[in-house]
Amino acid sequence: MDRTELKDILRSESSSSLRSLSSDFYESVAKYIRELEDEIRLINNPRSVESRMLEDELQSAITDIEVIFLRRIKKITTRATSNAFSKKSPSQDMDKLLPAERKIYDSVLSAINSARGELLEPILNPETIVASKTVPCRESTSMEVALHQHDQRENDLTTSDVPEIKEPERTQEVPGKNIPEVIGKSNINEEFVVVRILNDLPTFKALDNRDYTLSAEDVVVLPTPNAQGLVKRNVAHIITKL
Repeated sequence: MDRTELKDILRSESSSSLRSLSSDFYESVAKYIRELEDEIRLINNPRSVESRMLEDELQSAITDIEVIFLRRIKKITTRATSNAFSKKSPSQDMDKLLPAERKIYDSVLSAINSARGELLEPILNPETIVASKTVPCRESTSMEVALHQHDQRENDLTTSDVPEIKEPERTQEVPGKNIPEVIGKSNINEEFVVVRILNDLPTFKALDNRDYTLSAEDVVVLPTPNAQGLVKRNVAHIITKL
């Protein structure tokens, strides 16, 4: 590493694109700066022309490396912010990040997603947030569970006690999940309840990954966390647990 090479890298970093740096870039700059410091100490005459030239070169190198670092950090955080709200795959120039820079990108992206879940999701999907605070989300999809338990219990509910249960439209299944064809009764009892809706509700997505559009007096089978959230809002009444 020398002054010319460092200046070239500084100029290239002025653009918005990311460029590849050698894996030992920062180590090379550190070695270059230490060498300048050693030369200044050997001269041992701060008033000499040579010492002043070396001191100028040293200060220039320190400023250049700081600017390079800040410019790359800005590009990294900009990409993390953009990718956090984009459905597209990260751009190909992400492979030009140094390992330490990749950690910065991942940390910023994770922080944005965490903040979005805490601040934005309660506004956009309040029912999901209420349910998630009640019971942690399970990794497996509950859609098949709901259909299975509805078929299993349909004959046990008489029209004199409970109105006909409304079955919402199926939504797309989560790919890659293997749901057993027969679900144990204990799991059904823990996850679903029958509720009567007291007020008209806007469409919302429940923990079983299904969309529900419900009206007053509808009777429906819901995941327990979603049912509890509606009951707390006084817009539903639990009829029975399955």
